[in-house]
Amino acid sequence: MQKYGIALRGLFIIDKEGVIQHSTINNLGIGRSVDETMRTLQALQYVQENPDEVCPAGWKPGEKSMKPDPKLSKEYFSAI
Repeated sequence: MQKYGIALRGLFIIDKEGVIQHSTINNLGIGRSVDETMRTLQALQYVQENPDEVCPAGWKPGEKSMKPDPKLSKEYFSAI
């Protein structure tokens, strides 16, 4: 692709220990969203600070997270 001047698109978020926590590889015709990248980074930071919680799809800082257990997650799902 270099000879055509085309940039391949990928995003890798690596934690302090050097572990890849998130990766995204986009097709050439698909753009990337800075807002989604920031949301993903904030969610990763949140679950590292709150290991007994998970962030549902579309989660944003300040919104409710949920427990990573089918029975305990009922509280989250009953509120939406």
